Amino acid sequence: MNDAANPYLVEAVQAGDGAAVARALADGADPNAEVGRFRESVLIDAARSGRLEIVGLLVDAGASVGPVGRLNVTPLRVAMLEAHTDVVRYLIAHGAIPAEPATRTSIPTEAVFYTRHRPRPAALTTLQVLLEAGARPHPDEEALLITAVMQPVAPEVLRLLLAYGADVNQQRSDGTPAIVIAARRGDHAAVDVLLQAGADVEFGDQQGRTALMHAAERNEQRVIAALLLAGAAIDTVSADGMTALQLARGWQRQNVQFMLGERHVGLDDVPIVRTVVRFRPVSAQLAGDPRLLHLLASVITIVLDDLGDDEWETRTGTNAATAEAVSLRLRNEIVAASNASWFQLEVTADELAATRAALVELAYGTTRTMPAGTSRLEIVDLLEELERQFGR
Repeated sequence: MNDAANPYLVEAVQAGDGAAVARALADGADPNAEVGRFRESVLIDAARSGRLEIVGLLVDAGASVGPVGRLNVTPLRVAMLEAHTDVVRYLIAHGAIPAEPATRTSIPTEAVFYTRHRPRPAALTTLQVLLEAGARPHPDEEALLITAVMQPVAPEVLRLLLAYGADVNQQRSDGTPAIVIAARRGDHAAVDVLLQAGADVEFGDQQGRTALMHAAERNEQRVIAALLLAGAAIDTVSADGMTALQLARGWQRQNVQFMLGERHVGLDDVPIVRTVVRFRPVSAQLAGDPRLLHLLASVITIVLDDLGDDEWETRTGTNAATAEAVSLRLRNEIVAASNASWFQLEVTADELAATRAALVELAYGTTRTMPAGTSRLEIVDLLEELERQFGR
């Protein structure tokens, strides 16, 4: 080796000059020459930049495809992270998968992560290349389908994993099936993909709780709809004696009770075995443009004027004086955020409840007067956006 030629090789690799790389190698430069303070190799630098020609020159000259430097980085890993599919394919063909260190997260598991954190078509294609090459998670890692559902990732990633042989009824290491994990997280898209692929809708966790039970307890109504349309049984009993309907009643999930077939519901005091902790914030921040915050104020005022204080309190269960107060605050007390372009107002839980109640009344109640220039459908959209953030 001619160590004097190494700086020229490093410079040529960083410049992306294939001809200069070839000359430096011909002059005896080390194809494993180190780069940067982490002492990575020139091959890693070329792989990170997606320069396939230079990667090929270095590998042909004897560059190692295994881990180097203090962080045990590999060319395959950096190429995967940057979604350079052609480089990934080339490195795999030259033995990169067996050279991956067992001390780091496996390449396919990390590739699944990156379809969420850096979603782009090339990331999906790169994952496909790894699956085609037979890349597998480490023995102590979860199956790729479980990792994907726990992220959660886009439905197309799940479809790709299933197309390459993932078990649609795959269980997590604690015995929880993928469909239950998706239901617990409210991921109705993942639930739908799994159901379409043939997942067992009645496959329960170790306590015998089905996806429907978990969705009912968590008020995940879109998941519940998907499960019921797939034939989920309402009357299945878990090992601890619970049914989906009991769980919905125990949490006073009235809409869910209707979905499960009840004709009449109330705020029943039903003891159940709970698997989730619910929190109720005592304050919140409303943030947006002044126009929208003033619109909320108008909605409250219109509904209060239409119903009157007594009917307002009967229909909404909130205090009329609180509603009037938050309406005035939305008009007069919003302030510009100190480090952003929106305006905001700190409100109490009661004020937030009053705001939501006014939107419900204007969207679905008897009040017919709309704020100037606003349609009922726009009010419905506002309400649904808030409901989604509330987790309703």
